Amino acid sequence: MNDIREMKRDQLLAEIGPDVVTAEMLVERVGVCTRTVYRYVHQLRGAGYKILSEPGFGYLRLERGPKAGGV
Repeated sequence: MNDIREMKRDQLLAEIGPDVVTAEMLVERVGVCTRTVYRYVHQLRGAGYKILSEPGFGYLRLERGPKAGGV
C-alpha cells in the first residue's frame, strides 16, 4: 500500500461484512469523515464489491468481491 487512502479504504472494506455497520460506526473504526465513507463505498462498488446500503440501515457486504484486479 503506497498510500494512506488505500490503507483506509482497505480498512473500511474489512469492517463491512455480513453484519450491518452504520456510517457512524465506520467513521469511528476507520478514522475518516462521513463523506469519505460514502466516497470509499462508491469506489469499492465500482471495483465490483457488492455492498448494500439503505438510509437508516447501514452497510452490508454480500460477497468477497472481485477475484482479480480489485481495488
